[in-house]
Amino acid sequence: MKKAKECQNIHEIREVIDEIDYQILTLFAQRNEYVEAIVKFKHDQHGIIAGERQVEVLQRRSNWAVELGLDPEVIKKIYKILIDSNIQKELEIFRNKGKVKI
Repeated sequence: MKKAKECQNIHEIREVIDEIDYQILTLFAQRNEYVEAIVKFKHDQHGIIAGERQVEVLQRRSNWAVELGLDPEVIKKIYKILIDSNIQKELEIFRNKGKVKI
């Protein structure tokens, strides 16, 4: 993958951005596997929602964003959407846990 400064035109930059985005989505898919697997260790809706863990995750990601020169508020928003989606997925799995043999 070319470094940003090595790109000679907009097409090359867009190709690299597309490649990076695919890698990010691949990591989100990998992360999702763990989100689905964690349900077996949770015993109720409170454990799934895990409010304290949400605060911890958002703060840590915000700190990492600052370290990496990113806007921490944007990263918090992205992760809040991700967490909310994960909670819905976990609740769905939890509700169906007794109905589906894994």
